[in-house]
Amino acid sequence: MAARRSIRQLVAGKVVPLDLTPHHFWMLLVISKAAPLSLGELARAMWMDNPTVSRMVQQMTQRGYLMVGPDPNHGRRIRIRLTPEGVTLCENLAGIGEGLRAQAEKNMTEEETSTLRELLCKYMRNLDVMVANDLPGVPIRPQHAVEGPGKLPSVS
Repeated sequence: MAARRSIRQLVAGKVVPLDLTPHHFWMLLVISKAAPLSLGELARAMWMDNPTVSRMVQQMTQRGYLMVGPDPNHGRRIRIRLTPEGVTLCENLAGIGEGLRAQAEKNMTEEETSTLRELLCKYMRNLDVMVANDLPGVPIRPQHAVEGPGKLPSVS
């Protein structure tokens, strides 16, 4: 929890001047790595409930960073994508994230960072199984949400 709080504070220091919250930061990066996403997929990837994510999507849509459209394969589902302005913003946000990650990993070897990511992914998969077993009906996050670097933001 202390690591998560520290990361949130560091991210806030970088994104508040952009009029974003840390949650907006993570949401936009998730979408940039895995779009198009349904609202449910996005909520699971962020470990948040649908109504909260829906409000965040609406805020970012109103600001011109996201567009929401129908899912051609499902009549009631929406798909969420970045607008061109959102893509530009996410390029900046990805740089912020990489800078923070580089600072956090500064005194670690490549092997240590790889081991850390591997162990954190295992930890998250175990939590997903616990949620699935202990909270029937609560969907777990998509597998790509915990598969490690390059898939979705690996720090949350």
